[in-house]
Amino acid sequence: KCLKCDCLWSEHQHITYEYETNIVRLDGSCSLADIDKRISDLRDEKTKIEDIYKKLAKFLHANSILPLNDDILEYLRHFIREEQIKKNSDSQNNDVIQGLEEMMKSYEQEMELFKRTIHSEKDRSSSKDVLKSDEIFSLVETLYNLPINGQNIREQVKVLIINQKKLISKREVLVKLPAKADSSTLMRQFKNIKSSN
Repeated sequence: KCLKCDCLWSEHQHITYEYETNIVRLDGSCSLADIDKRISDLRDEKTKIEDIYKKLAKFLHANSILPLNDDILEYLRHFIREEQIKKNSDSQNNDVIQGLEEMMKSYEQEMELFKRTIHSEKDRSSSKDVLKSDEIFSLVETLYNLPINGQNIREQVKVLIINQKKLISKREVLVKLPAKADSSTLMRQFKNIKSSN
């Protein structure tokens, strides 16, 4: 029971810490200078990140089989339509629809940025300015070494790699062929095709 009003324990808000006020005087000019420096450092990092993004976008565009894949937008539209059909049958999925719409909008913005970057880079340079595959790792390392956002970028890449490995392990299926398969007609045809290349 409460020692002050004799109520049950469950009827009160329980505070398990003490509140203490400390007044600290800050030098306003020093504080503003620190903020200005932080803003300047963030702008410098933003410029470096954008520069690396442009180089990587140009590399991907130059080395891709299909430069842009707009099928993803149609795929997202399909899922939105499916969720709206579910909504019409009294399903509470507004959050799902909103999330898909935000994902589609974000993807459209990223693709627009990618297209603008490729277009502006085409105007400024030739194909000899495209990165070589061994130069990519040094650019990624530059991103990792950024003083403010480098660690966050590194952690995001680690999470992406872990998720990709999980997906691959779920999709890949190792099929062991029986011993007779080596002498089958189909296998002989594969061997002939391979040996002719």
